[in-house]
Amino acid sequence: MTEQRPPRRVKKEIELNAGVDAVWRALTDGDELARWFPLSARVKPGARGSIFLSWGPGWEGESRIDAWEPGARLRLIEVQPEGAEPKGTIVEWTIEKRGGKTLLRLVQSSFAGGTDWDDEYYGSTEYGWGFMLVNLRHYLERHAGTPRQVAWPRRQVTVSRDEAYQRLAAPGGLFREGARGFVAGSEYMLEAATGEQFEGSVEFVRPPRGFCVSVRHLNDALLWLTIEGGPGQHEVQLWLSAYNLPPAKVVAFEKDWAGVLERAFG
Repeated sequence: MTEQRPPRRVKKEIELNAGVDAVWRALTDGDELARWFPLSARVKPGARGSIFLSWGPGWEGESRIDAWEPGARLRLIEVQPEGAEPKGTIVEWTIEKRGGKTLLRLVQSSFAGGTDWDDEYYGSTEYGWGFMLVNLRHYLERHAGTPRQVAWPRRQVTVSRDEAYQRLAAPGGLFREGARGFVAGSEYMLEAATGEQFEGSVEFVRPPRGFCVSVRHLNDALLWLTIEGGPGQHEVQLWLSAYNLPPAKVVAFEKDWAGVLERAFG
């Protein structure tokens, strides 16, 4: 028998150069949520209301609002589809004013542990929140009030997560000179596999799950690499989170980078 481990929690916090009201709206307004988190959202505000988030078919879900304290606290309980195994997932946000900035805390629970699936779900969630909070800060501090544009090229791969990451980070992967030298908080300037010159800042690096960088020539967009899924079922995803780009540029990005992934794993 597999030993059942105690439930785990994801805990994150981030300091935002934005007011409490702006942060609260980013968590509770459908249009605002779509500017940093899902592709679309619907909100029925107030206690006993709900928040529905969607990244497209198969990537969507609804949570019941369990606590609604404007400017201070939001608690959500995931609604499970009928017949689904309950995970008991709870997400709680707390907001605190800190000088002229706002401290936002996130706690998500519970993750039962004890199986490979549970471990992957926990690891993917913990890593994913790291990007989403960076995107929230990026939106509020640099693109507030601007609708987001997303390109999301993806590819299923049969290799391990480690091998997939090494292929993409190596010279000739995503960048001609490679991305193995990325250091969080540093500046970079590299030629991309598409031939474009990329430069900006390295937001975080988490091998073998991925990394996130800003891209100045795409109007200060974020580019996020994530490798999702369990053994033998990995999917490599590139997520461009952009603002005020010509729509044709976003379409071209998705097509060009889908080609990069095809060449890397075809």
